[in-house]
Formats: sequence, C-alpha cells, structure tokens
Amino acid sequence: MEDSTKKKGGRPTLPEYKKKTCSVKAMFSPVDIIYLDSCASECGLTRAEYVYRAAMNQETTVLLTPEERTAVNELRNIGNNLNQITRAMHLGADAESEIRKIVAFIAGILKKVR
Repeated sequence: MEDSTKKKGGRPTLPEYKKKTCSVKAMFSPVDIIYLDSCASECGLTRAEYVYRAAMNQETTVLLTPEERTAVNELRNIGNNLNQITRAMHLGADAESEIRKIVAFIAGILKKVR
C-alpha cells in the first residue's frame, strides 16, 4: 500500500510565468558563429545560454585561464601554510624566515596575475 501524499523527488515544477515556452530564430554568418562560439566557450556556456544572457542584459563572466587557476591554487596552498605557521607561532615557535619567504612568494604571484 503506497502513500498517495508522498512527494516525488527531483526538481520542483516552475510556475507558468517562469517557464520558457517561446523561441526566437536568429541568423548569423559563419564568421559570427565562430565568434559567438568563442565567446560562449570562454564563459563556459552553451551558444543558446550565451545568446539568452546577452539578450537579457545579464552578466557573462569569463572563466579563469589555466594560469590564473594555477595562481589561485598556489594562493590557496599558501593560505594553508600560513595557518600552520600561525599555529606554530601560538605554540612558541620562531617562524619569521618562513613568513618572509611566503610574503615574497605571494608578491611574485600577484605580479604574474596583474
């Protein structure tokens, strides 16, 4: 015997006013399509989603380049190192030289990113 009031799993249904039921056809030249696909892939979006956001004046942000991702990961690792050094300093260790190395390394990364 099943309970008829049991909720189904999954995404809730959208209200009628939020459903996208109308479509628009737009024509582009081959050069325009190449440019459009390039812009969409830079943002990590499909062609349709990119065109939709542009039409609705929504922000499209460019994904990080591999170099920027590497820099962010390095900064994250440095943050972990700083936490360990801070913990050691609270226990009475002398970590001035390590702190100077990290500050110099961060300055180098910031120069690369800028």
